[in-house]
Parts: sequence; C-alpha cells; structure tokens
Amino acid sequence: MKDYYEILGVTTTSSDDEIRKNYRQLAMQHHPDRNPDDPRAEEKFKEIAEAYGVLTDPLKRRQYDAFRVSGRKQHQDTSAGGFTYSQEDILRDLFKDPQFQQLFQGLLREFQRSGFRANPQFIKQSFFGGKGGMFFGGLFLFGSIAGPAIMRSAKKSLPEKKSLLKNVGNAVGALLGSSKQQTVEDSPSSQPSSEYDLLYVTPLNPDELQQGKIVQVVSQGADGQEMLRVTIPPNSRAGQKLRLRGKGKQGPNGRGDLFLQLAEK
Repeated sequence: MKDYYEILGVTTTSSDDEIRKNYRQLAMQHHPDRNPDDPRAEEKFKEIAEAYGVLTDPLKRRQYDAFRVSGRKQHQDTSAGGFTYSQEDILRDLFKDPQFQQLFQGLLREFQRSGFRANPQFIKQSFFGGKGGMFFGGLFLFGSIAGPAIMRSAKKSLPEKKSLLKNVGNAVGALLGSSKQQTVEDSPSSQPSSEYDLLYVTPLNPDELQQGKIVQVVSQGADGQEMLRVTIPPNSRAGQKLRLRGKGKQGPNGRGDLFLQLAEK
C-alpha cells in the first residue's frame, strides 16, 4: 500500500497549505523534462498528484487513514470500508476539483517559464496514458464541452429515469442555451498578470484553427459557475492567446481576465 504522507513529505497533522506547498515543489522537482535520465520520473510525477488528490479530499483522506491504521491489504474487506480507489479514479476526481485547477494553472505557467512541456498532450499522456477525456471546469478542453461530461452532469440532476433521453436533452439544451456569446481580443503579448486571471489551454485541430470554431468554456463567476460561448476566429494559430476581459476569478476589486491559449491537438 502506498504511503501518501511519505510520498508528499508531510505528516498526518500537516495542514492543507503545507500539503499544497510540498506538492508544488515536488511537481517542479519531478517533472519528466527535469529528469530525462530517470525512468521513474513520469510515474513519480503522477504519484505525487495521486497523493495530493487523496490527502486534500476529506472523504478519501478519512477512508485512507482508517485503512492505513487497520493494516488491511488494498481491496480486501471492502464492506468494512477498505480504500479501493484506483490511481485513475483519484486523478480524474482531482482534475475536476476547482481548487486543484487553480493550483495547477499556476504550475503550468511555472513549467512553461522553465522550458518544460505543459501542453494538453503532455498532461493527458502523463496522467491518463494518452486516453481521451475532458476535465469539466475548463482547465483543459479535449473536444467540445457540450459532450459526455455535460450529459453526465445533466443526468445527475434528473430525479427520475422516465423519459430520460428527452429530459437529458432538455437539461443540456437549457445549460447550453444559457451561455452567452463572448467577445475576445487577440493578446499575443499578454500574460496573466494577476492572481485573479485564469489561463485555459484550448486544444484545436488544424482545420479548427484555420476555419474557426465555437467552444464552450466554464468559468467561475461571482454567483457560481457560468457557461461562456467563445468564437475562436478563423486563421488562428497554436500558441496564440485570446483574452476575455472580466471573465476571470472574482477579486476584491472585480473579476480578473480569462485567457485562452490555443494549442494544436
């Protein structure tokens, strides 16, 4: 059984702030590009995120602590509360956590400044073995946001299974229909300069970059999550940044800006 406390270099009494601080340091230290001769670097990079995902999730941490104290082997006696989450389960839940998304956005900027890979392909390969998917919440948009993730979200909000397809269709339609068309400006030289700015990596294929595309982006407004409808203009290019003014995180003096960094997939 993995010792997540040892992996992150923390103790059972460590605060969330200490856990976050250690995770940031270890993520920079074990980025595979910093350790090209270490065959375990990528697995370590993934493992520290797994440990962070358990120790910052109150439910998982309670289950893990109880399982750790009991000394039971993993997957044994699940009816008695065994810790049965797989690494993939933990990482997928982690990347849906808004707090981790904010933390990881800062890490991505540090990776880029250090010359390390920080593109969607690298993240998808490092954490999920190259499998497809989308992190609902806007950090990475692998494909259209109006896809399976929204369908699953809509299904969870429905009280009955009767006429499920019709009801899900209506729920999704209402969600997408509430999104507002946003005006973007080309900001090739602009970088997020405030802790309230957001940077989302938006992968598009070559045809979508050339012809343009409408994407749905989820941001965190003052009243909760909001869906934004953004038109990526034709003849866009990988590496280009688009800015949506006033669509970042809420701060004491208003909202920051939201940046979309286009990437070729």
